Amino acid sequence: MMVARNLYWIRKDGKESGPFTFWQIQNMWRAGNVKVTDEIRRDGKRVWYPVSKIRCGLETSRTAMVGYAMLATILVSLIFWVLYLVFH
Repeated sequence: MMVARNLYWIRKDGKESGPFTFWQIQNMWRAGNVKVTDEIRRDGKRVWYPVSKIRCGLETSRTAMVGYAMLATILVSLIFWVLYLVFH
């Protein structure tokens, strides 16, 4: 079974490169190889957008997202535990 990925192209100074996964682009952003003045488009689409439109997503690390998910899981568990104690 093949997993479908979203792939993206980068246009920098009129030169297109890609396709890249979002994580590859995020790593290129962190390394300083992608700038807000560059453009990005999804594979198969024609419209280019400034990288500045997705800057927030590029600056959010996977570690932070995993941390938020773990925190949410802990909070939900705590809420269920309190509800159990109150209504049991």
